[in-house]
Amino acid sequence: MCMSDKVESGTMDGDRTVEIIDELDGVLPEGVDRRKFLYGSLGTIGTAMFAGCLGGDDDDGNGDGDDDDDGNGGNDSDDGDDGDGGNGGGDDEEITFTTPWNAEPTHGTAHIAELEGYWEDEGVPGVDGEVGNGSDTESQNIGVGNKEMGIASFATAVSVWPGDEDIDALDMSIVGMAKARPLLSLIYRTDEMEDETDIEGKNIMLASGFAAATWSMYPELIGADGSEVSTEEAGEETGPPALANNQVQAIWGSIDLLPAYEEATDVELGVAPLTQFGAIPGFPIWANNGWYENKENNVEFVSNVLTGYYKALKWVLTNEEEYLSLMQDEVNTNLQTWTDEELSGQYQAFCAQAVNLDWGEEGIGYFTEEGVQTGLDAAGPALLDDPDIVPSASDMVIMEPYENAETVEFSDDEWDQVAETAGRYWDIFEEAESGN
Repeated sequence: MCMSDKVESGTMDGDRTVEIIDELDGVLPEGVDRRKFLYGSLGTIGTAMFAGCLGGDDDDGNGDGDDDDDGNGGNDSDDGDDGDGGNGGGDDEEITFTTPWNAEPTHGTAHIAELEGYWEDEGVPGVDGEVGNGSDTESQNIGVGNKEMGIASFATAVSVWPGDEDIDALDMSIVGMAKARPLLSLIYRTDEMEDETDIEGKNIMLASGFAAATWSMYPELIGADGSEVSTEEAGEETGPPALANNQVQAIWGSIDLLPAYEEATDVELGVAPLTQFGAIPGFPIWANNGWYENKENNVEFVSNVLTGYYKALKWVLTNEEEYLSLMQDEVNTNLQTWTDEELSGQYQAFCAQAVNLDWGEEGIGYFTEEGVQTGLDAAGPALLDDPDIVPSASDMVIMEPYENAETVEFSDDEWDQVAETAGRYWDIFEEAESGN
């Protein structure tokens, strides 16, 4: 008997309640409160739950967005196929999808995917885009199972992979790519340093936890003696005045803060993106292995998460004014204290850092197992005493969700628009990667 046959006008006696809750134990994911689920569903259980019982068309209730024709952050639901996700039926499981940092323009896409219904339209309305506390912390949160999915810097994840006395070694896999390029860059005073390799005898600020976690790779990559460099870890907000006062001669941190450094200093600044030294992946989308392995419809669910994210990212990268307004008004009102120059400057850097040339040809989120292995070969020995502790790409990457996700592409005009918006940041990355 279908469970909807046991529901009568939204009321049940005690025996029926126990009976149905017992059946829910065999249907719902672990961690869902069966009793709350049951009573919260009484009004719709007969028409919207368990399509196998109904045998009818699933034409509503799963975020199809067919009636959403305005104000949805540019989310055009025509990309879907009747609203229950690009890969079939919806899944209401609630999971955390962490971002690596604060809700700023560089890290806002997941919040837009949730707020504007992109995940709901793909049949995964329970995905919660959550503010992060640095790629080092969020790598550990995903890797030990505190959070199911999320975004963290590739290089930072590698640097903390072994764990420590308080944190187990990480157990997670790459299932997608949120942003193609790393944010990490050396930003330096050209009146104090000859070029990006002139770091010995200099004071360099490591402007964030994820910068500190990855610093050791930079001297290794350029062939410098790291012991001859004086470093100090500090928050991002202390970087501009320290660089302006020549307290430090360079910053190892995020390129999206270049506008703030330039505004504070009266000298020309040089920039050396990490990608100058090899094709190191930027910000993968990670999934905790334990959660993924125990998720019954894991490929379908995660591929729908990816599709929703990539559709949101396309809109974010092609709608600057609307995106920044949403971020200020509905996602993070603290952004209202930022100047227009700070907002647009970070957005421009984000447009360049979020994509690479492959994405223009292959679609948003494109990555390969071979590319991940290239990144491991470059980052592992520079970051870890024993790089073999990190899995090879063949064990770190799960390609099926990406392969089953809908391909989201830029038109030629949209691609040109992203490049034009990125402006000089596009040129910085293009020049830095010209020798790769």
